[in-house]
Amino acid sequence: MDMGRRFASCSVREEGASDSSLGLLIEVFDPSPDDAEDLENTKLSTKGEDLPEALGPGFAARRKNAKDKTIAFVYGWTPDYERLLTVNIIEHAPGRDSLADATEFFRQLKPLLLDHPK
Repeated sequence: MDMGRRFASCSVREEGASDSSLGLLIEVFDPSPDDAEDLENTKLSTKGEDLPEALGPGFAARRKNAKDKTIAFVYGWTPDYERLLTVNIIEHAPGRDSLADATEFFRQLKPLLLDHPK
């Protein structure tokens, strides 16, 4: 919540880049557009790995976008599947593990954006 409004998304891109060139995208869906089956299918198709128990339920994985860039992403949800938090990072920073970075963003944001009472 910010000034009585719910957080929906945050995106970061290089100056002058188009919206399709987002480097970081964080989204909160309330309600989630995906049910348990959708999330499991996404996890399987991307060969996702379960988040550590303290962060779950959710998974982390990599996929290619329409521009053939690799996206590291984390999907995490409430146990009732009502809310979904996603963190997506385009992999291109030398020496960085984008999947670890996405997981760390998720770890820090989960208590604020996903675990809060409605």
